[in-house]
Amino acid sequence: MNSLKIVIPIFVAITIVIIIFNLTQNEVSEERVLELKNSSEINKLMDKIKMDKIKNDELENPFIPKEREWITSGPFKIDRSEYMLGEKIFVNIDGLQINEKGKVVFLRPINNTHYSSYHNMIFDGTGQRNNYYFTPDLSIISGICNTDDLIGNWKVVFQGTEYSDLKFKVTEEIIPGNEKRYESVC
Repeated sequence: MNSLKIVIPIFVAITIVIIIFNLTQNEVSEERVLELKNSSEINKLMDKIKMDKIKNDELENPFIPKEREWITSGPFKIDRSEYMLGEKIFVNIDGLQINEKGKVVFLRPINNTHYSSYHNMIFDGTGQRNNYYFTPDLSIISGICNTDDLIGNWKVVFQGTEYSDLKFKVTEEIIPGNEKRYESVC
């Protein structure tokens, strides 16, 4: 009976603390949502997105992203077989074994028979990294001066594994709004 006198007040106190904690968390969350809704920075960004959409829709050939295809080699996947300049190349690693380690090497074409390393991504089966993306860009430092240096049939090699290479194509088309990004830099 004495233990019941102690347990009941402790239970009531814990319940009150939990209720107060939940109410404060809800108020804090609601305040943050209101801050976001009222933020002029977000409103400006939303206006820019709306204007970009209107401009895109008014184009003779508006940009509409292609469906993802998910081309695979073992646990490695890329989302498409063909990309426009300005599109992100998504890489997903699903089901990598714990002992699998190596490097994903993206090779850009130099000509019909030779490639140059463009981008490397280390992978390790003991890590948690499953998704990755990048966008092929011009670079003075890398000697990638104009779009001709990016256009063509690329290859993805998985060093340290027996997985087959993946191939994809970068076309000369540029996503609307990215034209300045692909003006010659050298």
